[in-house]
Amino acid sequence: MSDSREYDVSLIKSEFPVFSKNIYGKQLVYLDNAASSQKPNIVIDKMANAYRYEYANVHRGLHYLSNKATENYEDARKTVAEFINSNHVNEIIFTKNATEALNLVAHSYGGEMLTEGDEIILTIMEHHSNIVPWHFLREKNKIKIKWLSVNDDGDIDLDEFRSLITDKTKLISLTHMSNVLGTVLPIKEMVAIAHDKNIPVVVDGTQAIVHHKVDVQDLDVDFYVFTGHKLYGPSGIGVLYGKSDYLEKMVPYQGGGEMIEEVYTDRGVYGKPPQR
Repeated sequence: MSDSREYDVSLIKSEFPVFSKNIYGKQLVYLDNAASSQKPNIVIDKMANAYRYEYANVHRGLHYLSNKATENYEDARKTVAEFINSNHVNEIIFTKNATEALNLVAHSYGGEMLTEGDEIILTIMEHHSNIVPWHFLREKNKIKIKWLSVNDDGDIDLDEFRSLITDKTKLISLTHMSNVLGTVLPIKEMVAIAHDKNIPVVVDGTQAIVHHKVDVQDLDVDFYVFTGHKLYGPSGIGVLYGKSDYLEKMVPYQGGGEMIEEVYTDRGVYGKPPQR
């Protein structure tokens, strides 16, 4: 009897055109998926079809192509919402990548809600994209960053985590899975500890979502970010999931055409999430 977990490596590789390429006379072997994944034919073909036959500005026209592009764009939002079990499609914000998503939260939520003397908690295993935006905020708003250490086994200690939380802790930002160590944090338990003190939690799921089923409602995270290019998707796309209550509190990250509803010489009326 065959094991249901068995799969045909050759069949899977045949879906990725890059593996038809020989390097120095040998078949290409690619093991750098933690940095970025190769793209299967279905992604390349879908992108090519969109550019060939269905390209136009989204939410910016009434003609057939614009309506079709908008429909495809919003269908993608629905797909992502279902993929991570978001409570509502409007909790899905498209970004350029996970880095932009984290910067967006740091700027639009942290920049408005955190003030001098407030504390945030990060782990020492964070990707730079989940460190540098908070350093910007530390310099601008004079907040304090507290660090959760890693033991010799590459794990964190929940007792140490609890000890870092004080009345001044206003936000916690964590990796779901370390891009260096591969450590998977007990996010659901850590979120419960934080929420017991009414502290919102940001989770960088860029590595974890490739390997684990992510249910944002079950995890009860307040923000969850990931990128497309590590999920066998194209470069230049990312996702910020945010609970509606938090998204409504956030100021716009960038000004432009899509995030605005009305523009006057003396003021603007901003759109609602996810547009703004």
